[in-house]
Amino acid sequence: MGKLAAVTGATGFIGRQVVTALWRQGWGVRVLARRHPAELLSPHHGFQLVLGDLDDSSALERLVEGADAIIHLGGIVKAPRRRDFYSVNEGGTQRLLLAAARAAPAAMLVHVSSIAAREPRLSPYCDSKYRAEQAVRGLAGDRIWTILRPPAVYGPGDREIRPIFTAAKLGIVPYPASPGAALSMIHVADLAEAIAACLTRSGPPQATFEIDDGVPGGYRWPDILSALGEAVGRKPAGLRLPRAGLLAVAQANRLMTRIDGRARILQPHKVAEIYWPDWVVHGNRLEQVSDWRPAFDIWRGFRDAAKWYAAANMV
Repeated sequence: MGKLAAVTGATGFIGRQVVTALWRQGWGVRVLARRHPAELLSPHHGFQLVLGDLDDSSALERLVEGADAIIHLGGIVKAPRRRDFYSVNEGGTQRLLLAAARAAPAAMLVHVSSIAAREPRLSPYCDSKYRAEQAVRGLAGDRIWTILRPPAVYGPGDREIRPIFTAAKLGIVPYPASPGAALSMIHVADLAEAIAACLTRSGPPQATFEIDDGVPGGYRWPDILSALGEAVGRKPAGLRLPRAGLLAVAQANRLMTRIDGRARILQPHKVAEIYWPDWVVHGNRLEQVSDWRPAFDIWRGFRDAAKWYAAANMV
């Protein structure tokens, strides 16, 4: 019997790529999903399915039982209520770790967090990701574990970042008016390979890594606009958005969410994240303890994403 990886969040944008990377490296895969994930059937097959979610402790035990590795991708980036971030991101991580303590005490763990965890005071999302990391450190026991903190993730299949490609195609891209701000980025395929590489990395048994595409100092908006222009075949103009304007839109979104209960990613607390000036990766490098190397900078990566959006008639 081969190695088995238990994966939460396998049906999401990042998760589908991770499952592919694991299969490519010879791992068997067991996934947690609320319903049968048809998107995972092609071009691969043979995964094991556990029906349930992060609220279901019994399903979590079935997910991890007998697993050699656990990859925790499950979580939310938008929610109708602040407490939902804590219930899913922090609480779901706690429940998974308690299930793992009972059913898979020796399994390796890769917890996919976010660079947002570095600034927990900014928003409930940032704080819930920080608290989830604290749960890993407190509940993972003696197992080998890795916390990965990716920055902004993009690539084929991503629907959250698609509007800036549409805007670039139209010739003008609004962006936060935060002078000197910089951010790191990573292509989803590179992130998936990094997650898989954590299962064979050397180095300390418990470690946290912020990872990106390897470009020192990250990117500023002129770089992003240039890469978008190359990707869509049209040089867009940039439109600097004052914080007050974006906050007004976020306040309107919050009101609409209270009316219809639908989660919208742009909320007042999200504005604080958007205008934070330093989302550049720092600290330990995964490249120093594994054979993982990123393959995409944003010029190559944006072209790849734009090609997918065009094929899907989304830009």
